[in-house]
This record gives sequence, C-alpha cells and structure tokens, in this order.
Amino acid sequence: MNAWLALLAAPDGDLHALAAEAASPIGWLCAWTSDRRPHPQALRLDPRLLSAEAGPCRVSLLLLPEQGRPLADDPAAVQVRRRVLADGRPAAVSTLTGNATHLAGSVTVARADHPGELLALGDDPFRRLGAPRVLNVGRGLFGPVPPSGGPVTERYSGAPWPYNHWPDFRRSQAHEA
Repeated sequence: MNAWLALLAAPDGDLHALAAEAASPIGWLCAWTSDRRPHPQALRLDPRLLSAEAGPCRVSLLLLPEQGRPLADDPAAVQVRRRVLADGRPAAVSTLTGNATHLAGSVTVARADHPGELLALGDDPFRRLGAPRVLNVGRGLFGPVPPSGGPVTERYSGAPWPYNHWPDFRRSQAHEA
C-alpha cells in the first residue's frame, strides 16, 4: 500500500485535516492510500503516519520545489536522516518522494500535548535541505509511529523513508506507471 500527502485549498482524499500557520488557516493536508498517485501535487509518504483516530498535532512540513530536490542518496540527505535517528524526539517522521530518485520533502510530527516533541520541531534536521513550515494540524490525520529498526538511512527506489515494507512497495510501484 502506498500513502500520499498534499497541501490543498479544499479537503480531499481518504483523510484530511485543516492546517494553520500560527493562527491563520492555509489549507488542508490531504492523504490517500492508493497504489496510483491520486492528485498531481501528492507526494508519497510512509503510510504508518496516517491515522483517522489521531489527535491534533503540529508538523514541520518541508515541500521542496521540483527543480531543487536533492537525490535521496545525496550525502546531505543521508546526514539529515542520521540526525533524525539520533534525535528520537518526534512522534513520527517521513520523507516525501515524488519519484524513484529524488527527495521531495519531509513531514515531522509532534503531538500537541507532548512538549518534548514540540520542542524538537524547532530543530527539524530537514531544515538543512530547505525551509519547512510549522503547521498546526487538526484531528484525524497523523499519529505516532514507533521508531523503525530498519532501514537505518537507506531507502528503496522512491520509497519514503523510514517505510520498511520493501516487497509491498515494489509490487505497488509497478501499478503506478
């Protein structure tokens, strides 16, 4: 199963929640679980982050412009993933991918009632790749994900990191083309 995320002007998808920067609504974070890309702006993320039962949260959302996306195996991108693993404070994290080779961004999730997680957003390691937006997100979208035992910093042909179900991903990627 693939999962997809997009920041849109109106609610769409299987799950969605209002997103606000400071106190100003900026749109809807919309998510889908589908083998095929459901929307032109949708980027693949680790499906374990999605939860219809999740409470409100704050996220650091990095969306890189298409012409400024580094290779996922670029040393700077690998170093960022290492820093995320070393920190361990966010409730959940996923890279965002748009194709098999480039990193398109990231989402780092902090539960609204966990001060340590909220503090960690101020030093989001993905900030080294671009300027993330810190957004307040309503209920029913992002839940906590226990740290993955693997892969460590590697990723497989466009799979969002740290998604760890490679065989499922390979099968579903064939349907996307």
